[in-house]
Amino acid sequence: MMRKLLLMAAGCAVASSAGAAEVTLRFSNWLPPEHYVVTEMIEPWAERVSEVTDGRVEVDVMQAMAKPDAHFDAVRDGVADLAFGVHGYNSARFKLTEMAELPLLADDSKVNSIAFWRTYERFFAPANEHEGVKLLSLWTTTPAQVFLADDDVDGLAGLKGQKVRVLGATTGEVAQRLEMTPISAPASESYELLSRGVIDGSFFQSDSIVTFNLTDYINTAVTVPGGFAHSSQYLVMNQDKWEALSAEDREAIEGVSGEAMARAFAEVWDRKEREASAELRDQGVRFVELSATEVAELEERLADIEESWIQAAAEKGVDGAAALAYFREQVAALEE
Repeated sequence: MMRKLLLMAAGCAVASSAGAAEVTLRFSNWLPPEHYVVTEMIEPWAERVSEVTDGRVEVDVMQAMAKPDAHFDAVRDGVADLAFGVHGYNSARFKLTEMAELPLLADDSKVNSIAFWRTYERFFAPANEHEGVKLLSLWTTTPAQVFLADDDVDGLAGLKGQKVRVLGATTGEVAQRLEMTPISAPASESYELLSRGVIDGSFFQSDSIVTFNLTDYINTAVTVPGGFAHSSQYLVMNQDKWEALSAEDREAIEGVSGEAMARAFAEVWDRKEREASAELRDQGVRFVELSATEVAELEERLADIEESWIQAAAEKGVDGAAALAYFREQVAALEE
């Protein structure tokens, strides 16, 4: 009888522990918890991690453990186990990823992001710009356009003199070439800057205007096919935490990261952009698309940004022209 009770107790103990996570990873989130990047990108991916590891690995999305621009270092140094971040917030560190931020690329985030990940794997990975962490994926937002408080801007000439928040080095260069005044700040500071009149507008996507509650301060959107720039973003994991996982769990997590994550996250960006653009139009925001003549002028004024990036890539040991050509081949194939 005693032996039977002991066996039953042991069985209950095994059953109760079978569903318990062996590893819980702390994900530092600097966005509002209700932001769709959290609810429709990060949290669904965290659920997939639990599913593919049969519950052995859980991801706990927590309040920010660092400022937005410090999340890469927070993960590298073990302050957090996982984080999402924006390459442009640390533009001095990340040069190769600026390729996906270049102006006039693709209108579709999914196309841009998948092509970006494939180009990263083929050309950029050996340069190890993300040294000290495990890069799980990278992607881009939909194209950034220029959103302004001014309700009397009708084209390219109206951008001159406008004080605009920039996403990073690339949008900073675009702003300077268009004779705007660039002001660098995280997206999370946009409301304060715009409401106080510190800036006249921002390089942004329609969905960000809505999610950061900027609609009361925006009257005009100046747009160009392919965008004035893009925002390159990443999700990283602490290297020691990654290596401590079993080979089986690492393989499972990689299966729901990489290109799969880039595709899934970008599909959310694309859908939110469509919804937000319609909402802004309904609220009276003027969408001013540059004319063919203005697009040609824009291409001429921004041409050397691409050449500058190719030179920067060469300093990292990467054939930038070849990488960009491959990227565009992937974009063309994906758009078909």
